[in-house]
Amino acid sequence: MRRLSVVILAAGKGERMLSKKPKVMHEIMGKPMVSYVVRRAKELLPTKVVVVLGHGRELVESYVKEFDVECAVQEEQKGTAHALLVAEEHVRGDDVLVLYGDVPLIEKATLDSLFSFYEKTRAVVFMTTEVENPLGYGRVIVEGDRIERIVEEVDATPEEKKIRRINTGICLIPGELFGLLKKIKPDNRKGEYYLTDICRIARQGQIEVRAYEHPNPSEVLGINSRKELLDANITMKDRILEAHLRSGVSFLDRNVYIDADVTIGRDTTIHPNTYLMGRTRIGEGVTIGPNVLIRDSVIHDKVSVEGFVMMEGTEVETGAKVGPFSRVRPTTLLRKGVQVGNFVEVKNSRLDENTKVNHLSYMGDSEVGKDVNIGAGTITCNYDGIRKNRTIIEDRVFVGSNTELVAPVRIGRDAVVGAGSTITRDVPEGALAVTRAEQRHKEGYGRKKQCAE
Repeated sequence: MRRLSVVILAAGKGERMLSKKPKVMHEIMGKPMVSYVVRRAKELLPTKVVVVLGHGRELVESYVKEFDVECAVQEEQKGTAHALLVAEEHVRGDDVLVLYGDVPLIEKATLDSLFSFYEKTRAVVFMTTEVENPLGYGRVIVEGDRIERIVEEVDATPEEKKIRRINTGICLIPGELFGLLKKIKPDNRKGEYYLTDICRIARQGQIEVRAYEHPNPSEVLGINSRKELLDANITMKDRILEAHLRSGVSFLDRNVYIDADVTIGRDTTIHPNTYLMGRTRIGEGVTIGPNVLIRDSVIHDKVSVEGFVMMEGTEVETGAKVGPFSRVRPTTLLRKGVQVGNFVEVKNSRLDENTKVNHLSYMGDSEVGKDVNIGAGTITCNYDGIRKNRTIIEDRVFVGSNTELVAPVRIGRDAVVGAGSTITRDVPEGALAVTRAEQRHKEGYGRKKQCAE
């Protein structure tokens, strides 16, 4: 079996993006576009994946290193052939597949078909496609599937510019022919080393160069502008949605946003205008939405997340219910059967099994036991102006409405806190704590006030 290496060219600046960020780091459905290309390359099980870096190299390298790839640096951007030669030491002797960091929509089935064609020909193979408007692309002059030459836009004659068959840049080069790249000269208007010039050099040596034509140009063309980035997001959004539908997830409308790394279990129902972002994992039989945003969270089976909930960095166990109109902030754990209701905020807290916080409350930096009932308007006063302090509420506590728990404080199990109390000291197990002021009446006050008016 012949060895294959994949070289991903990711050195370009992307001036039409009008951004300080390297082009390949612009995100599609929550991930830099280069990540899709690296993962697609990895699916081919190559000997090596090499990413050629240039503009913004530190940012790109720190990201792609997570994928266990090798990196090569193109110090000056002198063209695609020059970029590929930068990776020579990494791929020596291997057949080389050239991909591009700004072509994130390419699918494995497409590369499999390209390889099948390549194995039959054992020639240099370029992937081509036909577009309505070829402006800016290299034109491919073919006879059958044999490439006569590839002419870049700036060097094309008016007649050649009418050709709609264009070069995608994706190509396969047999290992024994890699050395042809060193014969390429920058004898063109841009003064660059064009990878496409390998066609001319190969033909001079009686070596065939073949064209593999792909029917779907939107899948294999690079992203060079914000408009194309938007279109790629829409395409990837639809792909992700279709994949979840095939896996047994139900959607009531296509108006949802799901990042590429999100996983969702079968028989889960997603309502409109739901955003599932980051590394969120959703279990089976879950109901979410509408108008919900969940980021970097784990939602177990049979959870209900009702409308207008924002959740980040949270784990919600089986059978819990959150919302509507709730905010659950990072490092929060909601155990089985917990209920967090309307206009409740929970932050950096653990609520144990079957505990209820149903209305208008704030639970920050707290540990709440099992079967606890938190009355409406309860607040854990966790910040003393210098540091955050914790509130501990043990099992089966009942906290009355409109209560302030001034941390650090502990409420013992089976205790009751009377409504309207401000608790500043620990409450013993089984005790009733009440701190409200004495109620006083002024007889006849109401009638006097009416007469005065």
